[in-house]
Amino acid sequence: MIRRWFPLLVAAGAGALTIAGPAEAAGSLSGQGSTFVANFLEQCKADATKTGGPSVTYQSTGSGAGRNGYIEGTVDFAASDVPFSAAEKAKADAKPYVYVPIIAGGVAVIYNVPGVTKLTLSGPTLGKIFTGKIVSWNDKLIAAENPGVKLPKLVVRVVVRSDSSGTSNVFSNYLSKAAAKEWTKGATSTFPVPPVVGIGQKGSDGVGNYVAGPQGKGSITYAEVSFARERKLGVARIVNAAGKAVLPDAAGVTESIAESPVAKDNVISVDPLAKGAAVYPIAAVAYLIVPRTSPKAAELTSFAASVLGPCQAKATSLGYAPLPKSVAAIAIKALGSVKKR
Repeated sequence: MIRRWFPLLVAAGAGALTIAGPAEAAGSLSGQGSTFVANFLEQCKADATKTGGPSVTYQSTGSGAGRNGYIEGTVDFAASDVPFSAAEKAKADAKPYVYVPIIAGGVAVIYNVPGVTKLTLSGPTLGKIFTGKIVSWNDKLIAAENPGVKLPKLVVRVVVRSDSSGTSNVFSNYLSKAAAKEWTKGATSTFPVPPVVGIGQKGSDGVGNYVAGPQGKGSITYAEVSFARERKLGVARIVNAAGKAVLPDAAGVTESIAESPVAKDNVISVDPLAKGAAVYPIAAVAYLIVPRTSPKAAELTSFAASVLGPCQAKATSLGYAPLPKSVAAIAIKALGSVKKR
């Protein structure tokens, strides 16, 4: 028997969410999309199955592929770090949907430089690195931001996503604001491969594996911080708008999200120039894209409730940041609009 259940927000502190009631709906779901959120969803779908929820199959093919899968109707839900583009929206609107924020995370700047265990980088310096204007790790600009650090004379290998990626969109949006003189391409889901030594790899696993591999000496990339943790790679401190060098920890990401405006469609516009001292400036929110009416409404609401409830408590240990109270309330309201068809 399927029990349709719409969750209620019963208690929420900053970055914490508690949901009351069972989240049971036997059945199955298929999803596709964001690699940024893949590690989190893997945990959530396992937890949902253990507690009587649906069996979930999720393919981490990239946000762009996930949005396309929703449009084509090949999956029950999509996961994406960015909303539909204008061109996509014209097609997606034929299948009314709702964005459900599910988790936040920091896009980490990940590196593999022998002997360098602590690295600080500013927006302008990152802009020069990711446009191929800085080609050596002992460049004077990097050295100026890292006094006392012995930087090797080693080629900078820039590794970027080769697929349509929400993570690329978030990172390039950051560069467009924090390194406006260096990065003039705006926010883009398809990251251009830099000249000199630039390498494209598919998915967060792809860029992470390249940097961690035998060919990755001297390389730098961007991905959700959990991918760096898994591979024991270096994570750079990023200079925020307040002039503080910060790591992508849960507190800094949550503060960044909490300070960002929310649009009527539930999309959070993260401001890379937010001036809170603890703000991590390259932060993202991942969303489930869920049809407003579906024959699998019970399964969708059950799984999403599990993601927004018990799974939030595991976010920090997985390298993510739980949703702030204000965003969690928005997600619960969005979830309640999903109806049985």
